[in-house]
Amino acid sequence: MGLPWGCGIPSLTGHARGLLTSLVTLFLLRLGSAQLRVVGPDYPLTATMGQDVVLRCYLSPRQDARSLEVRWIRDNISETVHHYRNGQDLYGEQMGAYAGRTELVRDGLSAGSLDLRITRLRPSDDGRYICIVKDADAYDKATVDLEMSATGTDPHLSLGGYEARGVWVLCRSAGWYPLPQLLWRDARGQHLPSVSQTHSQDQEGLFEIEGAVIVTGSVEGPLSCVVRSSRLQQERDSSLHISAPFFHNAQPWMVALALVLVLLAVSIGLGVYLFRKQVARIRELEKKAAELAWRKCLLPQNTGKCALGCPLRCFSCP
Repeated sequence: MGLPWGCGIPSLTGHARGLLTSLVTLFLLRLGSAQLRVVGPDYPLTATMGQDVVLRCYLSPRQDARSLEVRWIRDNISETVHHYRNGQDLYGEQMGAYAGRTELVRDGLSAGSLDLRITRLRPSDDGRYICIVKDADAYDKATVDLEMSATGTDPHLSLGGYEARGVWVLCRSAGWYPLPQLLWRDARGQHLPSVSQTHSQDQEGLFEIEGAVIVTGSVEGPLSCVVRSSRLQQERDSSLHISAPFFHNAQPWMVALALVLVLLAVSIGLGVYLFRKQVARIRELEKKAAELAWRKCLLPQNTGKCALGCPLRCFSCP
């Protein structure tokens, strides 16, 4: 009696399926051994100017990376920050800005760590880095974001002059990175609008920010200038107390009159000083002329006669 239709098929199908599974497994294992997977942090690293930082990057799964080629580059300019190959650090292609400041951490290479240490951080180090790993058959990369920060000085407040509506108050703070915010607050904590705000960068890349506000007589109590870093979630502030009578008495014509009086007083003082200096100089010249006449009287050719201009005390005069 023949076999029912399809009775021998399940055993053949099961054998083929097992063989196919084994082949796929072997293929995947071989493919995985020939490929590299590089992993970096999924969050930005924050560092402070002047300190050191380690940019993390590693192989997954973990394996010995000492024989691999590792290159760290800047994402925006694709220039080499550090290059490692065949157990050696190569500096021929390194950016000048990183010379003497980078090191591939060797302790973790055998465990698949590809960490890069950057020393003496600068504001220009801020940005995205790419960790690239190569061997003879594979290539992979991962990105690391570095956010630089620096906290500046306490705000310096000063009076800038008078306006018809009130008085100018200036606020300045330096040494920040990145560019901070500058805010004004009155005694109640309410924000006041700035009438001007400027900023600049020094040679190190640090920011200086300056703002101004016009304060009227309606603003009483302490006036605060706040400089805030959104990256660090830190702020510095300074306060200046301006009372209402100050504004009532600070009329423009009175300010102008005060300035004229000050200039007049300075001019008078300067004139008196110059006059006294001139009188002293004349007296010094007269003294020197008298001494010269006395010495002339004592010369041998003038002995026994009274020379014109000879002092009365000249012993040779009758």
